[in-house]
Amino acid sequence: MIFFSSLLSGLFPAILNLASNAHISTNATCGEKGPEMFCKLVEHVPGRPLRNAQCRICDSNSSNPKERHPISNAIDGTNNWWQSPSIQNGREYHWVTITLDLRQVFQVAYVIIKAANSPRPGNWILERSVDGIEFKPWQYYAISDTECLTRYNITPRLGPPTYKRDDEMICTSYYSRLVPLEHGEIHTSLINGRPSADDPSEKLLEFTSARYIRLQLQRIRTLNADLMTLSHHDPKDVDPIVTRRYYYSLKDISIGGMCICYGHARSCPLDPETKKLQCQCEHNTCGESCNQCCPGYHQAPWRPGTISAGNKCERCNCHNKAEDCYYDQSVADQNRSINIYGEFKGGGVCVNCTQHTTGINCEICTDGYYRPHKVSPYDNNPCLPCECDLFGSFGSDCVKDDEHAKKQHGVQPGQCHCKEGYTGAKCDRCAFGYKGYPNCLHCNCSLVGSINDDPCVEPCLCKENVEGENCDRCKPGYYNLQERNPQGCTECFCFGVSDVCESLPWPISQISSMAGWMVTAPYTSKTVEPQPVQLDGPHQISIHNIAVAKILKPPYYWSAPKPYLGNKLTSFGGYLKYTVSYDIPMDSTDSDLLILFEMPVCSQRHLSFQGNGQILGTRAEGLSLQPYEEYSSSVRLVSENFVDFNTKKSIDRDMLMTVLANVTHILLRASYNIAKKAVYRLNSVTLDTVNANLVDPLTAADVEYCECPQGYSGISCESCLPGYYRVDGILFGGICLPCDCNGHATECDIHGVCLACEHNTSGRSCDQCLPGFYGTPTKGTAEDCQLCACPLRTPSNNFSPTCHLDSIGDVICDQCPPGYAGPKCERCANGFYGDPLVPGQSCVPCDCNGNIDPMEDGYCHSHTGECLKCTGNTVGRHCERCANGYYGDAVINKDCPCECNMDSSVSSICHHETGLCQCKMNVVGQRCDKCLFGYYGISTGLGCLPCNCSKAGSVAEDCNDEGRCRCVPGVAGEKCDRCAHGFYAFQDGGCTPCDCAHTLDACDEDSGECICPPHTEGEKCEFCAKNFWGLDPEKGCKACNCSDLGSVSLQCDQVTARCQCKHGYGGDNCDVCALGYRDYPDCVPCDCDIRGSKADTCDQNQGICSCEEETGICACKENVFGLHCSECKTGTFALHAINPLGCIPCFCSGKSEFCTEVEDHVRVLVSEVSNLTGTSEGVFTQYSDILMDAATVRQHLNTEPLYWKLPHQFQGDQLMAYGGKLTYSAAFYAVDGIGTSNLEPQILMKGGQTSKYVIYVDTPAPQNGVRQDEEIVMMEGHKKVLGAVSGLYIFHPRIRLDLHFHVIQLYESTLTYTVFPCYFAVDFMCPCCFAGFQ
Repeated sequence: MIFFSSLLSGLFPAILNLASNAHISTNATCGEKGPEMFCKLVEHVPGRPLRNAQCRICDSNSSNPKERHPISNAIDGTNNWWQSPSIQNGREYHWVTITLDLRQVFQVAYVIIKAANSPRPGNWILERSVDGIEFKPWQYYAISDTECLTRYNITPRLGPPTYKRDDEMICTSYYSRLVPLEHGEIHTSLINGRPSADDPSEKLLEFTSARYIRLQLQRIRTLNADLMTLSHHDPKDVDPIVTRRYYYSLKDISIGGMCICYGHARSCPLDPETKKLQCQCEHNTCGESCNQCCPGYHQAPWRPGTISAGNKCERCNCHNKAEDCYYDQSVADQNRSINIYGEFKGGGVCVNCTQHTTGINCEICTDGYYRPHKVSPYDNNPCLPCECDLFGSFGSDCVKDDEHAKKQHGVQPGQCHCKEGYTGAKCDRCAFGYKGYPNCLHCNCSLVGSINDDPCVEPCLCKENVEGENCDRCKPGYYNLQERNPQGCTECFCFGVSDVCESLPWPISQISSMAGWMVTAPYTSKTVEPQPVQLDGPHQISIHNIAVAKILKPPYYWSAPKPYLGNKLTSFGGYLKYTVSYDIPMDSTDSDLLILFEMPVCSQRHLSFQGNGQILGTRAEGLSLQPYEEYSSSVRLVSENFVDFNTKKSIDRDMLMTVLANVTHILLRASYNIAKKAVYRLNSVTLDTVNANLVDPLTAADVEYCECPQGYSGISCESCLPGYYRVDGILFGGICLPCDCNGHATECDIHGVCLACEHNTSGRSCDQCLPGFYGTPTKGTAEDCQLCACPLRTPSNNFSPTCHLDSIGDVICDQCPPGYAGPKCERCANGFYGDPLVPGQSCVPCDCNGNIDPMEDGYCHSHTGECLKCTGNTVGRHCERCANGYYGDAVINKDCPCECNMDSSVSSICHHETGLCQCKMNVVGQRCDKCLFGYYGISTGLGCLPCNCSKAGSVAEDCNDEGRCRCVPGVAGEKCDRCAHGFYAFQDGGCTPCDCAHTLDACDEDSGECICPPHTEGEKCEFCAKNFWGLDPEKGCKACNCSDLGSVSLQCDQVTARCQCKHGYGGDNCDVCALGYRDYPDCVPCDCDIRGSKADTCDQNQGICSCEEETGICACKENVFGLHCSECKTGTFALHAINPLGCIPCFCSGKSEFCTEVEDHVRVLVSEVSNLTGTSEGVFTQYSDILMDAATVRQHLNTEPLYWKLPHQFQGDQLMAYGGKLTYSAAFYAVDGIGTSNLEPQILMKGGQTSKYVIYVDTPAPQNGVRQDEEIVMMEGHKKVLGAVSGLYIFHPRIRLDLHFHVIQLYESTLTYTVFPCYFAVDFMCPCCFAGFQ
């Protein structure tokens, strides 16, 4: 059980009625302006006469105290009350304000208000303020929940008030009810019921703090019977019997609250001098509200006391050397302040420390003083003067105490800070290596480079490889002056080619990768990869003996991965460190522990290095390692630590450097016991090297950095520069000679043979061209050897693997394959076709199905492969089918009269054996010339459609060609599914006739009752009524709705319903301005030029355009301007209606911005489809169409889509075609009506000065079996840029093409638009300059 002391919780004064000592005021009291009568609402019953009404007089100046009702009555504790003027005096007395001044700020817990002889207020606001200027609401009160929303914009809280937040301001109608009519009470809780009521939060403390409390009364509660009267009339105009009953009256205002002592006082008695309640502070707090810690008690920050925590102010620990302190949060965050319990907790900082102390806790001596060893900061006068020597110290300061002392270096408190060359506790004598106190001077003899024990004893005797008066530098040919070196400096090695070197200035770094280590054994290339084990750390790997023994024989070694290998000269003098161990499971049996070594474990080496044909081992012999025992090794890479692995003799530096120049293997002993279940482990391998990019003062001083002769490279001249080679690969004393590669390679091998010859060369010195290339490689340029062009250089069109130069310097391709001819394989031989000069094309055998004479020259086209001389009544690109009018066998029968119905068959081609046409859906017959029974529409081109005739109303299931069924008498409708006019009651078997001759046989379709159609007149309903139209026996007539403003007559046409409009008016009802007119109802003309106005504002057939309704401004196209859009902008020409921009930008080849329309020219037609080039297999002519069999073409072309390439008449200079049209017709027929579709462009055009520009046109592809006519205007805006193609192409994978191409030719009479001349040019488009211009 845990008991809490009262000190662990806050202290709070008792709650008082604060209103009894408050000053109260109001802006309205009854009787202030003279005597006035009031009556009690409780006696008022609407609709009945009053008897003995209890009406009284209110008079502020009356001598009778019962007639006076001042605001002070509300807080005097008696039954007297305050009363406001009644609304008989005016509507403004709904708004009355009462203010209480509590004389100081309190924490208010509740407010209780009691009404007197009237109901409680209706709408009002309870407000608070600390300064009496800015008031904030506490709570809203309203007559109804609706008033909460409409008046205060707050969602009402239903039922008794509840709170969700500490500072929530709610609106309630709970206390604004009409009953009781008098003596009602209002209870407002400001603390209870809120989330932190038991342990008030900062937000709740702020919310309940107030000095001024204000009641803003805004509406008197009235009876519902009087509400309408008072809402719509001024109270002064209403019967006084009603209005004098409505007023406010309060007999008591109680305000429960307590002093704000922030949980640090039990009471707050009245101060007789200030007349205010004063907190009696505890918990070491001070201030008017106990809102701060007392002096000397700032170890923890001041916090208000709560029910759960007292938050007592804590005394600072100043070691009895200061009386006051302050709190510093940063000190607390860093745990630098010690509390009175000796803990680094809190942020108290002492001020005005005494006895020569300073610091956060007065725990440090001031400058010039120190606290001796084992003297406590609590002691009296703990600090003593330093008394440092003025000559030998940096000042009067010394080591201040034990905490600042470095006892491991012999430094004690009181030690002065000595200058260089001085020593002693007070720095009062010369240090070692210095002499001449009080002016201690340095003795210059270097202890690193000399054999002297004292640098101040002469003479200075140098080590063997050191020189200089003070023995402070290496002799020439030596480097790295070190004290541990008996000779002082190390001789430059530089692989025997230089004797000038220095220590490498790069910082030391380590290779520490544990990835890629393998397990191997001596004298084998086999390796085993360790498998990751969950227990292995990030720097540990392991492997089981069971896995290794399957592949290797003991002993086992760890083999280092690539990062540890290669040139490791930078590791000279550094260390290789590693840790090995092995485990044997505790559950192993005796047989598992069997040792399999035939030789003692200790006879094996721990470590070996291999490189450049040498193997080095460590000097130390093997050791016997026990299970679970770790062996850590640190081997310095110097010659003294290694022996020759084979001879076991010592090695010199030359051999070690030779191995380090190219390390191929590093092996670390892995197996010290090969029990069957042993697990071998390797931990934390590091190898010292250097890294020039690091910033570290510790450099690799043992590594030499040589000054190499020309052609050598590397820190020890161990390599050759690019373009040089080490003769015969000799390292020590080796010679680097330049590679002789004729400028085609940068490296060669140790024998001078060039490596990786470039520029298409080969040979020892890159002095030969590769096969497929020709030239003279010894010129030494990148263009010495050129690719053979047989006939092109692209691989797809280079058909000879070799070529050579003939006697006159021409290239001859000497291995053209069969089917190719010419010195460069540039054309196809007889019987082959293709164009080897076109990228991607080749020569392939012509396929004529044997229907040609192979001995006849030119039986097929050399470019297209089309068979030109078919025999045996065969036709087609490959002589593969019968001629037109034949079917069956193309060579023997010659009988193919197809006669397929074009509308209902898939194509005009029939089966070559049976003659049957391929019919569309639901079509039958040899020629596809009739529909199945119950289907119609053979002429639609889509196949036959189902009739869907009503079984109840039709004679049979078939129908006519339009899909209309044959109906029984009295039935109508295309599908015979309803009664005809003059009949009713549709059912199986037909309809019943109407007996209504006098109403045009019109009757109800269900009952048969005679009815006259709407808006008809005449004895037999035979006429439309006036201003109606469209007599229909069934529906009657419809209203004309002609505009009386814009129409000539209100009667419209009896058939079309169009009203006869006045000039300038339009629409079916003449109720808008007609196109080309504006400003309805005036409708004045726009006069817009149709050529320059935007197309969406014009009617091309009428030749008129619309304009803005108010201004009359026409909507001009992009290159047009003017009020009526009738002029071209500068830099454009040829205003024309078909141009979406209106005018065409001047091109002029970029040489001019001004142009006009050319005159005296007329367009002529080019219509030529002969001389097509490209693949011709599967293409044939059927007047006047060109047909293509896609299946045959795909056998000769590897890619799709397929395009028609237009002949030369459509190529070349076609500037005169600008503004003209490209027209063609295309169709395709697919046998099964299905297939893949694509989104490829339909037309491709390539041109420009370099033929690099490609534009394309997207048009909808034709549908199966539908002939489609296309018309393309040769102007910008219809085309887009694409990649490279050649010529003019039209895409249709399909079968039929009729093509017409409009161009412009010179003519003397007719004016031609859209072609423009430019200034200073010879031709229309300015491609050339006049003489004298450039």
